Amino acid sequence: MERRHARARNGAIAGALLAGLGASGPARAQSAPTVNDWAAFRATLAACWSVPPGTEGSLIAFRFGLDRTGALRGPPLVTARRLTGDADARARYEAAATAALSRCLPIPVTPAFGAILGESPIRLRFVNTPPSAAYQINSNITLFAPR
Repeated sequence: MERRHARARNGAIAGALLAGLGASGPARAQSAPTVNDWAAFRATLAACWSVPPGTEGSLIAFRFGLDRTGALRGPPLVTARRLTGDADARARYEAAATAALSRCLPIPVTPAFGAILGESPIRLRFVNTPPSAAYQINSNITLFAPR
């Protein structure tokens, strides 16, 4: 039962992301600076995330792929979630993380970085805890809530 519920929730997240991307992706890609490395990629993603209040201690992790143009290759998969607070706070946190991906993607990339993205699964964690040591190598990205 829990597995079916998780699949339905992942499907809803994917639908929201893909719907959002179709509406505003190309216009956003033209106005954003072009990304050429992992540090700029992380900074661009971080700028898209707005952390809802009352969600301290929450985290959600996604795995997804991008093509060489910086667009999603398919729906992101939620690989982990630890959501705190009441039901409304948990829903707002998950929605904020999903909205961050929708706002940022597609992300404009240089041809050289696009070639790297096309070969690299992205593992992205949105974490609302004080920053700590985190595995930040290439496509393994942890974004901590601004303090």
